[in-house]
Amino acid sequence: MPKIFQLVYLSTAVEDISYTDIQDILEESRRHNAENNITGVLIFREGFFLQALEGTQAAVQSLVKKIKEDDRHFSLRVLAEGENDNRVFEKHPMVFLDGDIEANLTAELIDLCSSCFQAKPSQGTSILAMVRKLGDSASQFQ
Repeated sequence: MPKIFQLVYLSTAVEDISYTDIQDILEESRRHNAENNITGVLIFREGFFLQALEGTQAAVQSLVKKIKEDDRHFSLRVLAEGENDNRVFEKHPMVFLDGDIEANLTAELIDLCSSCFQAKPSQGTSILAMVRKLGDSASQFQ
């Protein structure tokens, strides 16, 4: 069985982003990802988007190229890339987690966001490990 390619990026949301914009992003992402066998999670916290994507390397990298052109965010920075035997978000074309809602702030989410907001290039492996840990509780996500 081929390995699953995983990529995590961080970007800054435009100042006037609305929850309608985020809902539009989610609807488009879920449709596109289902059609292209991509799964993942989108986290919105403190004006940043943190997203983990998984699928074939070609599909994920093609999607990231498209995402970079989206004017609802800027300064997209890939924090981690790697391969895994299994998908973390296997049943979710795109999980959404609003990290600004207190009830969603698990220790795993706080650790992941803190690490990503301050990430150094050498931290890619640990960021992927944190995403996998967060994914262990993915059934609670929408």
